[in-house]
Amino acid sequence: MKKLLASTLAILMTASLLTACGDSDDSSSSKADSSSAAAASTSSAADESSAAESAAESEAESAAESAAESSADSESEADAPKDISEMPETLKNLDNASFTFSTDMDVDDFVGPFAEDKGNGAYTSDTGESHVELSIEELEGIPMLRVQTLDKDEYGDYMIPKIRFDMAKLFAGQEEDLPKIFTIKMDIVTKAVGNFTADDGTESLVPGNFLGAVATQPTDGNGSNSWNQLIEFSESEWTSEWGSYEVVVRPGIKPAAVFADSTDAQYLSIMRWGMPNEADFYIADIVFEDEDGNVIECNYGK
Repeated sequence: MKKLLASTLAILMTASLLTACGDSDDSSSSKADSSSAAAASTSSAADESSAAESAAESEAESAAESAAESSADSESEADAPKDISEMPETLKNLDNASFTFSTDMDVDDFVGPFAEDKGNGAYTSDTGESHVELSIEELEGIPMLRVQTLDKDEYGDYMIPKIRFDMAKLFAGQEEDLPKIFTIKMDIVTKAVGNFTADDGTESLVPGNFLGAVATQPTDGNGSNSWNQLIEFSESEWTSEWGSYEVVVRPGIKPAAVFADSTDAQYLSIMRWGMPNEADFYIADIVFEDEDGNVIECNYGK
């Protein structure tokens, strides 16, 4: 009986040990499977990350290439000369201008050179002022004031054209509006007449630099006019035969520059600095605005 019990107990203990060993093997197998799955997952994530980085790099390279091509196209378009037929679209103020020109106007009635004798000896190298020819001509169907520079200095450069508008003439009968003028805008076109010669000898039909100044010369009520330079403009065109610019001055910010309510002569003055090549400039229109930006109508010529 004791032998039977001992034998039974031994069998039970052996079965228990076998069960424990089976559990340990299953656990190890499970851990190994988990480790393999984790490794596979990590590898897959790394592959996905690498693919995403490659895609991002490809998109960035593509975007950079597109931007470079677009920039090259833009530069190519910018370097292409523009035909003069495109000029009217560049004028900013023609449709709401206070003053425009017509071919039947008497130019000498309202605009002239600084030199009072209009070309009979007062022009000297000391002032640098050139004789000018003023006329109203149509440029692409738009009547404009054309300013032609006639004189050269001893170095062969064209001298300074200086012109002034008589505001008393433009605002005759509405002198009370003169002190209200706060801002003045002008559309100006430059056009090459002769070639510009570069330092390397290359010639091109372009107007080149357009540099100069704008001033007001109000009356002091005693027969004299002050000088109030409001801006020095600096423009240029080196590709096309013509250039178009808006010049803006604000006499209203400087009390001494404001025009007076008077019938005495007072002036809006413009001059262009000297230059080596021959180019005319045209004034297409003038806008006078009050402090609030309202256009002040000019009745001259209407």
